[in-house]
Amino acid sequence: MSKEKEKTNIVKRILGSPVSVPYIALILVFIISTIASPDIFPTYSNIMNILRQASIVGVVSIGMTIVLLVGGIDLSVTSVMAITACLLADMMEKGVNAGKTGIMLGPVILVLLLGSLIGLINGVVVVTRRLEAFIVTLAMNMIVKGIVMVYTKGAPGGKVTAFWENFGSGFVFGIPCAVILYAIMMAIFIIVLHKTVYGRHIYAIGSNAEAARLTGIKVKSNKILAYVICGFTAALGGIMLMARVRVGEPNGSTGYDMDALAAAVIGGTSMSGGVGTLAGTLAGVIIMAMVNNILNLVGADPNLQSLIKGVIILVAVVFQKQQK
Repeated sequence: MSKEKEKTNIVKRILGSPVSVPYIALILVFIISTIASPDIFPTYSNIMNILRQASIVGVVSIGMTIVLLVGGIDLSVTSVMAITACLLADMMEKGVNAGKTGIMLGPVILVLLLGSLIGLINGVVVVTRRLEAFIVTLAMNMIVKGIVMVYTKGAPGGKVTAFWENFGSGFVFGIPCAVILYAIMMAIFIIVLHKTVYGRHIYAIGSNAEAARLTGIKVKSNKILAYVICGFTAALGGIMLMARVRVGEPNGSTGYDMDALAAAVIGGTSMSGGVGTLAGTLAGVIIMAMVNNILNLVGADPNLQSLIKGVIILVAVVFQKQQK
């Protein structure tokens, strides 16, 4: 009897973990997808394709998760990705014409700083003016998107160097380069969230900002930094997208904000702040990628993807509410 109780307690602990539910959902989605497409879905090449597709959303979702943890949201990530990709592709075209083939580190750092600057502006306006993050970042998205459209006239352009061509389609030890970069970013920010003072402050602020302030935590600066990180990861996602399509595509990032938000919420991150992990977000990212992949494999209506994403987000939010 004691062994049965012990097994029951282990199951309860597993199910009670905030990370376990999204990974159970991930396993179920994998099984269902394998049944739906047994000849293609579980193959190595298709799994690598899923991971490659997931890597860009994954990088963007890192910053989105951190912003959600402080009780905010950032809807400007798609425009940050677009302006990053278009500007960098144009700068690289000049380099390619001059015979350059490498990483072009200067322009890369420049667009990463631009993304961080946009995040900084978002954070400062939201935090210092005490405005709704939803409205502020939506307005920023429209502003930057307008700039991109004026700059590009709505048409893709630019080129990428040989380095970025290889990055977009290449492999290292059988693993796509983009997946490796995502793994590195995940490792860095998991350490930041769980092994640093800043990470502890993020969770404290999201749980109760006033209590955190009274304990001496610099609430405003930590919140602003969360938006800066989100701008940075969005810019990095834009670079990865540029490498994948090999041009600066002004409309190529459409939908990445909702995918990143969905991945975080599915992974157990609360939209009210203070609860969530990047490990959970990883599961959400892969779930979203697998859903898109299997719908494409079975020839489902593309519009069905948006419907299913919306339903998944709604179910995840309702489930979180019931757990509280």
